[in-house]
Amino acid sequence: MGVDELLDQAGNLKEALVDYASSPGFARRLSQALSDFSGLGSAAHDQWAEAVESLLYDPDQDGREPLLDRYLRTNKTIAPEERLVYEGWRERNVIGVFRVDARKGARLSLHNLIDEMDYPAYATVGAEAISVVQRGGYVMTRLVPIGDIWTISGTIRLFGPRDLPGVKTLAASLLKRFPTLVFNNPANVEQGRRIVGEHHTTFLNLFGAHIVSGTGADIIAAYRGFLNACNQASVAGDSEASALVTAAEQIAPDDSFPPDLAESDDVALYHHPQMGVSFLVCYGQVEGAYRTPPADAEDPAAELLRGYVEDKTVPGYVLEDLAAKYPDTVDAAYQAALSNPGFRWELDGAALLRRHRPNSGPGKDVPGVSPVPSSLIDEYRRLS
Repeated sequence: MGVDELLDQAGNLKEALVDYASSPGFARRLSQALSDFSGLGSAAHDQWAEAVESLLYDPDQDGREPLLDRYLRTNKTIAPEERLVYEGWRERNVIGVFRVDARKGARLSLHNLIDEMDYPAYATVGAEAISVVQRGGYVMTRLVPIGDIWTISGTIRLFGPRDLPGVKTLAASLLKRFPTLVFNNPANVEQGRRIVGEHHTTFLNLFGAHIVSGTGADIIAAYRGFLNACNQASVAGDSEASALVTAAEQIAPDDSFPPDLAESDDVALYHHPQMGVSFLVCYGQVEGAYRTPPADAEDPAAELLRGYVEDKTVPGYVLEDLAAKYPDTVDAAYQAALSNPGFRWELDGAALLRRHRPNSGPGKDVPGVSPVPSSLIDEYRRLS
């Protein structure tokens, strides 16, 4: 297809998604999304459009899947070629704050301040709709791919060249809300992995193992000690940088930890060499279920094990780690917890994890630490 045909197709496919997201069945989710965007200073219509965009592409506050995922899963009548486009939008949509380097007709040359990549992007609604976009100015928008081009999805928030200080604040705020945005750039993925690897070494040196257990208070203190150790390692030999380091109590204040963690007597701090830190409430009891399998599905230990399997905040590699630690009893543990006497971890474990964590696993997981672009570091620190 030529560019014009691709833009027409993108416009039609997007219209179908907007109709889906704004249908009565999602009114409550749309209302919640609208409240999330009400304080961002944009006009009411733009807030509505931004809320619809967020519903389509981002998980909601309760962790429910983006509506685009649901649309693809439940709509069996999508033509194969259209499904491929939608899948590209799901996997590669890019929300960002962009510098406008050029405008020609319906085409914009954009540089993303967050992932530091360049995007040639087209407006599906035509050149006239973007005639007010200034070269040297800035826009906040979302881009989606079709064919070999990018198209603008949803609204464009405009900023002039003199708005750069506020634009940086907006970009840093967006990155703070969605830390994985930097990983659109493969170089940032590699940098994130390097940083997490260094942190893993720090963790092992500090605690002697990749996991440490205790009460909630113990683990909060351990985590803050780990943060301080990482900060000290990052500025070693640089006295000027040392003066800018933020204390762990400021990075992780008391109110940043959920009450169930802070008040629990059974919490683990787990560090993965690529994914970073996880907090695991009731970890010791779940490990006990692996060590001594529960009697049946009604056993409280079985309920805890099922909870870990179903809880998407518990990384799959934690369950894999426990299975490897207790190879002689893992099958019996899951047979009881799942009421499935034929379950075998070696044969069925991977499928179980895929079912409960479809967006995680090899090739999908990103590092647990997001590098911040140098141009946004000051604003990001201020927001922290």
